Amino acid sequence: MSSIPPARDAAPEGARPRKPRYPVQVRRVQRLTPRMVRVTFGGEELASFGRPGPASHIKLIFSADAPGTGESAQDAARPTMRTYTPRRFDADAREIDVDFVIHGEGPASAWAEQAAVGQRLTIAGPGRSYAVDSAADWYVLAGDDTAIPAIGTILESLPPSVKALVLLEVADGAEEHAAQVRSANTEIRWLRRGPDARNAGRELEAAVRRIELPVGSGRIYVACESDAMRRIRRHLLHERQFPRAHLVTRGYWRLGETDHPDRDYGEDIG
Repeated sequence: MSSIPPARDAAPEGARPRKPRYPVQVRRVQRLTPRMVRVTFGGEELASFGRPGPASHIKLIFSADAPGTGESAQDAARPTMRTYTPRRFDADAREIDVDFVIHGEGPASAWAEQAAVGQRLTIAGPGRSYAVDSAADWYVLAGDDTAIPAIGTILESLPPSVKALVLLEVADGAEEHAAQVRSANTEIRWLRRGPDARNAGRELEAAVRRIELPVGSGRIYVACESDAMRRIRRHLLHERQFPRAHLVTRGYWRLGETDHPDRDYGEDIG
């Protein structure tokens, strides 16, 4: 039986075309750590879902009456949407894994905390991915807990011969869940910031400042709280004189905001 083609929305003239949308259903829910939940979505329509690349993104579209989102039926015309990295995509099983950080506020976090098998939402994507340069001699991948899925997909895409240093900032030791180590050339360092969200990015920034960058041609990927990302970007570009073309930075969220805009790349730090 052929699958139902995903819905495609027309975009206004001159605007970027919208990604196809796929209705999915929760198949499994797994608590990875006290603050991270993995939700497995499935649906036959995912047969035509494009394979996501490293650090790719998707949109999760919650219906107006989705549990936990706090939306009312009056908001049906503008459903809640949030951006996430697909941690795993299985084309044969028609499944996508999405890892959620439970942080106590925001509709996606609230939804994930109560997620249950059988619940439905819509996925749009996948979006653009990170371009891994197989000619690079080394990589530094730095991020907080919200970036763990993206960094994991990048790590799995690197050639085994490439050296990789991974810096991951989490709240405490309970959040240091098992990460897939690609090869003996990979080193993972966990950083603990404590329970106060106002400390977001401080340990990560300090760790980046401490590391001695290897010789050779390297690449650096940084994804974390927006202000911390800018401090780290400024340090790497201006104090370290690291080549701008070899640095990718992403502000995944911002302290005090529940819906930080996409495409926060820190490019105002020239």
